[in-house]
Amino acid sequence: MTRAIQRAVRAADTAIASAYLKLFSERNALMTFLFHSVFRNEEEMALNLADPLDRTTVGKFRQFIEHYLNHGYEFIGPDDLIKGLTDDKKYALITFDDGYFNNTLVLPILEEFDVPALFFIATDNVQQNKSFWWDAIYRARMARGASLDDIQNDGEELKSLRTHEIEKRLIERFGPDTLRPQTDIDRPFTPAELRDFARNPYVHLGNHTANHGILLNYSPEEVKQQVLGAQAALRDMTGVESVAIAYPNGGYTQAIVNSCGEIGLKFGFTVRPEKISLPLTSEAHSLLTLGRFCFHSDHGIDTQCRTCRSDLQIYGIFRDGYLRLKGGEVTR
Repeated sequence: MTRAIQRAVRAADTAIASAYLKLFSERNALMTFLFHSVFRNEEEMALNLADPLDRTTVGKFRQFIEHYLNHGYEFIGPDDLIKGLTDDKKYALITFDDGYFNNTLVLPILEEFDVPALFFIATDNVQQNKSFWWDAIYRARMARGASLDDIQNDGEELKSLRTHEIEKRLIERFGPDTLRPQTDIDRPFTPAELRDFARNPYVHLGNHTANHGILLNYSPEEVKQQVLGAQAALRDMTGVESVAIAYPNGGYTQAIVNSCGEIGLKFGFTVRPEKISLPLTSEAHSLLTLGRFCFHSDHGIDTQCRTCRSDLQIYGIFRDGYLRLKGGEVTR
C-alpha cells in the first residue's frame, strides 16, 4: 500500500468520523493503541535517526491521553484484561512495540494521569545493543539522498525475509556499523535499564519475539523458538513472565496463534485498526488476535484520536483487501 493511497484512505476516514460523531454516540468498546518511538520534540525527530512513520513526541502523547480521558475512556492494563471487561464503559489500552530506550520519556505522563502501558520487547536487540533494522536502513538510505517512498519500498521488500537475513543484507550493503545505535534517540534499552523500567508500577512488559521476527516467514518450530526465546530473555533480564505478545509487523496465522496459546500467552496483538467488542472475558478466543490503532506522524494527533473513535471506518477494510491481493489471505 503506497503512502499516497494510505493518506487518501485516512483522509476519507477523517471526514466520515467527523460526520459520524456529530450524528451518533460511539459504542462502548476496548480501543488498543500502538506506539513505537517517542521524542522530546520535533527537533529530535528532525535528526532522522529513526524511521519516521509512527513517531510521536512527548507533547503529542500527552494530548492523546487527555483526549480519551476527556471523552470518557478508562485506561486499563493487562491485569484488567485478565479480570475481564464489562460492556458499560469505554476502555483504552496503550501499547509500545520494540523496546526503545526513548520510551522512558512517557513515564512521567503515565504517572501523572495514573495510566498503565504495555511495552513489547524484541529481546535480542536489548541484549546485543543492536539497532532495529528499519532504523538502520532509514539512516543509511537518507544519508544517500533516497526519498521516503523509496525507503519504504526497500523496507517492504525486506519483510519477506527472516531477521538475520535482513541484517546480513544491510551489513553487506552499508557496512559493519550499520546496526550500531547512534544515540539515546534510536537505541534499545540495555538489560539493566529494562530491569529498572519494569519495576515501575505503570509498566508491563510483553513478548515481541527474540529478534522481531516476522513470524509468517518462519517454520512452526522457528516460531516457537522466537517466542520462547523472548519469554526466557524477559524472565532472565527482568523477572517478568509475560502474558502477551505483539506479532511483529502484525503478521500471524491461526497456526501461529495456536502456538502462542499453547506456550501460555493469554493475549496477542495485531495491527488491524478495530474497536474490540464488549463484554470481554479472559476465555475469549479473540484475545489472541486483538486489533490496535496506530498514529502516524504526518497527521494531527487530535484529528487521529477523533477518527479512531468513529464506529464507521474504511481503512481496516481497505487494508484487509490489499493484503488479500498481496498474499491470498488476511494475516495481519
